[in-house]
Amino acid sequence: MTPQPSYRILRAAWIMARAFTPHLVLAPLALPWTLLSVVPGTLRCGLYLDPTRTGMVMLYRSNPILDVLVLFPVMMVAFAAYFGAASALMSLAGWLALSLPAVTLMFMVGLLFLLPRGGGSLFPWGPETPKGQRWEVAGLAQLPGTRLTGIQLALRVLGTVPPAGAVVVATANSADLYRQYQAFGFTGGPKHRVHRVIT
Repeated sequence: MTPQPSYRILRAAWIMARAFTPHLVLAPLALPWTLLSVVPGTLRCGLYLDPTRTGMVMLYRSNPILDVLVLFPVMMVAFAAYFGAASALMSLAGWLALSLPAVTLMFMVGLLFLLPRGGGSLFPWGPETPKGQRWEVAGLAQLPGTRLTGIQLALRVLGTVPPAGAVVVATANSADLYRQYQAFGFTGGPKHRVHRVIT
């Protein structure tokens, strides 16, 4: 069965938030950031969920400029909502507005869980990456307690979506995931970057 793109942004963001945080209690802190990271891939028809909706992967043609153009309006709306809420709280009850810095700090802690660990690269390609049309694997995740749903989905998507000759790139978020990528045919590079040429 060929995987079909999904538009379930909230479900995918929750899977990522839950997969990348150590405890269920911390997952909501990462949720705003995972929402922002899922939007570009979803709008570019690159979000895939497995049939059980416990695993996800994003695979899309790599274009950082397009990602920024997509995220810029989303970020502007988020900032407008944040500052709108701040001014509304100030007019209702000034003491409530004092809670905004604490809430903001909590969400910044959530962002820390999503940063590459162990010296991982912020960009999935480098000088070791072969030339060619680049496709990016991002957000490979599965809910805790599930067994390989994200990886099995990623393998199905890799087998059907990118054209022959495409260079699929990714950054592994952990040493374990870096080894798993290599076990599935990716070539390892520095800073947990991996690549694979589709044949």
